[in-house]
Amino acid sequence: FIACHYIDIHIILYFKATREDNLTGVWVSNKKIAALGIKARRWVTMHGLAINVDIRSLQNFEGIVPCGLEGRVVTCINDEIGGVPHFTVEDFAVHVKEALEEIFEVSLVSTPT
Repeated sequence: FIACHYIDIHIILYFKATREDNLTGVWVSNKKIAALGIKARRWVTMHGLAINVDIRSLQNFEGIVPCGLEGRVVTCINDEIGGVPHFTVEDFAVHVKEALEEIFEVSLVSTPT
C-alpha cells in the first residue's frame, strides 16, 4: 500500500517507477531506487524509508549486495531524470513531505534542529 504511493513521487519526476512481485522497494528500469520497511515485534512497530537521490549515496552499495538481491543494480533519482536539473536531498524531501501529507491526510511540521 505505502510503496504504491511513493511511485507517485517518481511520476512527478517524469519517469516510470514500478513494484516487482516478491521484492521490496521501488524500481526504475530494473534498478532499485527506493526501499521501504515496516516491522512489528513485541508490540513495537518500526518503519523506514530510503530513497537514493544523489549518486554519492550509491557509493555505500559498492561493497555489499543491496537487500540481498544478487545481480540487481541500485540507482538514484538524479541518474534517472537525465537532463533535468539535479535535486539535492533537501529539494527532494519537499516532494516526499507533500506526498506523505496527501497520503496520510496530515500536515507535517518541521522541528528545530
